[in-house]
Amino acid sequence: MVKFLKWVVPVVATSIIIIPTIQPSIHQQDGVNTSFSQAPSRSALKSNRYTQIEPSSLPVTANPFASLEGYQYRDTFEGYAFYDKESDASFRIVDVSTGYLWASSVDYDYFLDTDSPLADQDDLGLNLFWQNKLRSPFFLSYYQNLNLREEHAFENTRSSLTMTRTTLNDGVGFNVDVRLFLSKINFSFSVLFNSDGLHIDLPFSSIEEVGDFKLSTISLYPMLGATKRLRTPGYVVIPDGVGALIRYTDDPDIGVYSKRFYGNDEGLNAYTSDQPLFANMYGLVHGHQQHAMLALINNGAAHAIFNHFGSQVFLDFNFSYVSFNYRTTYRQFLNQAKTSSVNLLQKDATPINLGLTYQFLSGNEADYVGLANRFAAMRFQHEADPITLSSVPLHVDVLALETKPGLFSREKMVMTDIDGLIDIVEDLRSNVTDQLMLNYLGWQQGGYSYTTPQYQQVDAALGNLRDWQDYQQSFSNDNTVLHFTADPYRAFVRGRGYQTNDIIQTIGLEFLNQHDYYYLNSQAGGKITDELRTTVSALGIQGISLETIGHHASSDFSRLGLSKEAMIEGIQDTLQVNDAVYQPMSYAWQPQYLLDLPMYSSEQARLTDTIPLLPIMISEHRIGFGRAGNFFSNTTNELLRMIDYGLYPAFFVSEASAYQLIDTASEHIFTSRYQDWQPEIKRQYEFISDALVHVLGQRVVARTVLDLGVVAVTYELGTTIYINYSGVPYEQGTLMVNPMSYVVWSVK
Repeated sequence: MVKFLKWVVPVVATSIIIIPTIQPSIHQQDGVNTSFSQAPSRSALKSNRYTQIEPSSLPVTANPFASLEGYQYRDTFEGYAFYDKESDASFRIVDVSTGYLWASSVDYDYFLDTDSPLADQDDLGLNLFWQNKLRSPFFLSYYQNLNLREEHAFENTRSSLTMTRTTLNDGVGFNVDVRLFLSKINFSFSVLFNSDGLHIDLPFSSIEEVGDFKLSTISLYPMLGATKRLRTPGYVVIPDGVGALIRYTDDPDIGVYSKRFYGNDEGLNAYTSDQPLFANMYGLVHGHQQHAMLALINNGAAHAIFNHFGSQVFLDFNFSYVSFNYRTTYRQFLNQAKTSSVNLLQKDATPINLGLTYQFLSGNEADYVGLANRFAAMRFQHEADPITLSSVPLHVDVLALETKPGLFSREKMVMTDIDGLIDIVEDLRSNVTDQLMLNYLGWQQGGYSYTTPQYQQVDAALGNLRDWQDYQQSFSNDNTVLHFTADPYRAFVRGRGYQTNDIIQTIGLEFLNQHDYYYLNSQAGGKITDELRTTVSALGIQGISLETIGHHASSDFSRLGLSKEAMIEGIQDTLQVNDAVYQPMSYAWQPQYLLDLPMYSSEQARLTDTIPLLPIMISEHRIGFGRAGNFFSNTTNELLRMIDYGLYPAFFVSEASAYQLIDTASEHIFTSRYQDWQPEIKRQYEFISDALVHVLGQRVVARTVLDLGVVAVTYELGTTIYINYSGVPYEQGTLMVNPMSYVVWSVK
């Protein structure tokens, strides 16, 4: 057990000084197979797979590329003052305590004076077109036939931008009416500033396409939070996979980062294997722990695209914004062989009610940890008390039944019958932990693969379910939970239990089909989920765990189809608190168990760091598990990452050997026999539990990279966990963290 310490954290730039009264206990790992547990190289630790040391920087005291000249003061809320200007519908938000200014547009007067102190060597500068474009409160794109065009507020003198100030009971702001001459597209949006932050809304009902041109995208206030070159140190925070940073650089080769929230819309024939944006947010930091802005996409996130332009890519500015995609082009195949096709334009615009909220942070909150905690406060604001745990939980997927091709029909491969499940549970409870989150996969008639969405009964080959029901009565009131796993929003193409009008159709009017499975619309999936709950309840099982729907939603272009946003709303209606969801994006965070959470970002070259953004967001409110430990390629490194991120351990097991899975749809599972894995499950669980047991359900308040590969994570009650990924010891004062180990410092 970890001994309790008294410790002091003085205000020091990027280090933590600890004054212990007694020697801390150290959890070191011995006897590890080095072929599976080796320290990352220095070059790997310097890569974007890890979080980098925060560079020292001067205080960011002002925004030199924005001023209050010509702006009217409106009101002050929660320490931030709001100003606006009627001529271009721009605004300024000032941190009253520091004077720091957030601007919706940039001042470019420096460009007119090459001797200006704001000019830098090798500036690209701004021509008249870009000067006018950067003043515009929006970027808009539209289609002229199949050709994409752009327009902004000041591109043509015959366009109009009419701003009307508003004062409401809960805030101040303005409404804007836009009439564009070139595209003949009109729309209206509103800006409101109050104690909850800055709110920007554009209702779909306000959009008019007066002429023949068709709206494609709208981006509101794309220059909000823009910085020039390297004048302002900082970074962009994005929910790419587990989380990532894009630090401000002056590298034109980095290019543009652009990615959809909640993954690509496969209903629009958009596919990717890249890590998606898992949460409907992004953040900007101007000076680490000095000034930050959180952007939350309240409405329309399923059709929103995050864009970041680094300085010197097109302009001298770093700027990030969200564009909303109302319409796109697509390919329509003219024959079944797909040898002939025609390019078409989406007929009806997607009905997006655009909604954005921005909140501003300062001081110690102004970093990625503070942004994650602020997002969590907004995401879970209507919930009751935080999650409470008595010990570190363990998630175990247990494979019940698979099938392989037989002579006349598919041959059943029983991997774990009811008796085998009971044996596994008894052993885990006796030798590892009773804080178990168990999922039984392939319990339905016909087994795990090629059977969805049929969940009416348990396959008879698994034995007598009454044995399990009798057994579970012995722990019905303790910490062990059993769920039956299902995938009610997917259907085997040659299976039963659904109709053709239940299948999502793409924009090209093809059934949405991947790897022999159709995807079902939210109405059909919701109905199957309700039937599944009835089945599971009748069997006396505690709950259900849902695959696919937490990370997969698509627009449906069938006759009664829905947008991706509407599909997500339908999915959310089916989720319950006691469910579990695999690989869930933030729209599916209603259930208390979040399984198989990402542990890495997409590691695109544009990204500079990987950070535990999602785990910090859920740490107080949900029980989050990492991926299965029997699939780790570098075990100790992955375990340290789970401790660093606050994710709980997970495994995939079966009673029978994975050798039996050859020629089945699960043949990618190369090792799973519980008898082989039990010692390693116990070892990995204890390695993680000895650290995380001291911070169960606590909020992360700080995370600091002390040295290359050495991280300190501090929780709200004062406990700090030091993780050393590297192959060399880390020593500071009386603190010693051995290579590939961790140290826990706790306070009474």
